[in-house]
Amino acid sequence: MLEKRIRDLLVDARANARKQGLEAEFNFHRERSSLIRLGNSSVALSTSEELSRLDVVVQQGRRSGSYSLTSDITSPDQLAETLRIAAVNCHAALEKDYDPIFGVVEESVDDSTGFDPALESLSPVTKTELCKKVVDAVKPMGKYDFSGSWSSGSTEMYFISTANDNEAYRRLTDGALSMVLKEQEKKWELEVGRTQKKAGEFSADDFIAEFKDMLPVYEKNPGYKTHIDRQRVMFGPDAISSLLGLTIWGAFIGRMWEEKRAFSSNLKPGDRLFPESITITDDPTNPNVFGMPFDLKGHRRLPRVMCDKGILKAILYDSATAAKYKRQPTGSDLGNDDFCLSGGTAPAGVEAGRKLAGNALYIPQLHYTHMPDPTKGMFTGSSRFNARLIKDGEFAAPLLSSRVTDTIPSVFGGITAISSRTIPWNVSSTYDRRQPAALSIPEYIICNNVRISDVADSF
Repeated sequence: MLEKRIRDLLVDARANARKQGLEAEFNFHRERSSLIRLGNSSVALSTSEELSRLDVVVQQGRRSGSYSLTSDITSPDQLAETLRIAAVNCHAALEKDYDPIFGVVEESVDDSTGFDPALESLSPVTKTELCKKVVDAVKPMGKYDFSGSWSSGSTEMYFISTANDNEAYRRLTDGALSMVLKEQEKKWELEVGRTQKKAGEFSADDFIAEFKDMLPVYEKNPGYKTHIDRQRVMFGPDAISSLLGLTIWGAFIGRMWEEKRAFSSNLKPGDRLFPESITITDDPTNPNVFGMPFDLKGHRRLPRVMCDKGILKAILYDSATAAKYKRQPTGSDLGNDDFCLSGGTAPAGVEAGRKLAGNALYIPQLHYTHMPDPTKGMFTGSSRFNARLIKDGEFAAPLLSSRVTDTIPSVFGGITAISSRTIPWNVSSTYDRRQPAALSIPEYIICNNVRISDVADSF
């Protein structure tokens, strides 16, 4: 549970709000974050911070007002002033054209299962030593330079409201290391990344082995310029995570669906959206994700099937959208994701995947993704790190920059194989407040007739 000093102050603030006849929500967020950034094959930045934030929302009828405090919580007077400002903002607010849903903690939650003290306190020295070992082992092999970053830390979230005495608390740790190797003359780049929930989940040897595995294809072969056409593509994990994110936004978000901007807006639950190979869930119990047990309106989060073997099952509604369109909220007042794309029946491992693909483009990452026409599910994105040509089941050459412009329904409709093994993929946000998030995705998918819309003469 939350530190007793802060918890007692927040519970007393809730009691104070009740005495004043205020409907108030208290959302506390505390993070301990550590970051090193690599540049020119050495540590260019090492920083850490501990930040506490409290968001207070006061609601009265169709009015609501909020105030955020970015500070350690130290006294009842400090909280009383925060509550007062939120109440003033509520009084001055315009009425909404719907009845907003007030936050209610449906059941008490005290979840620290995802917390690892060793990861929370992982030192910059330990991080630097691991990265140095990778650089020392790989850099002498060619004209290479390294960049990247390693963020790790802990996050605490605590939510209460005047609706009842229940409390929702969660504490967890997460980390992600990305190292990028750049060839200084030919300008191609390779990236190796890892997600962690606990300290010690990967080693320098893991990174060294993966770089060494990719380097011969890049060093011994000229870049391959493909052609503009529909082609067979084997997508890797980062590209799949991008496709899944675009799919969630373009097909399952309540506001998009209600405003007829989603490519699923012409469908209703029970209609077919995708082929039978596609099952998508919002599942906080999946071991690959970070697993948010409650949302920031107090709803208990349980597994929810959104697409079952291609059949549309559910649309996701945050509280504001649910109130506006008179729907039931789905525990979606979140800044993080627990989305899962189920695995298939194809053999596990990228090596098995490329042999199954035969002749194809391997695009493990999509960069600069955008959805120019969500009503059709149209997206665009460019290959970058680690992209290669597959010829006769083997990696044959590095792939020059190639742009995919297609629709989600078309890409998913062309799937011929999905890896049977799913893996975690970190999509955490650390630029604002720390929001640990991971998707569960297959290692690869193989698709026919993917539209390559543009190709470049360089990487």
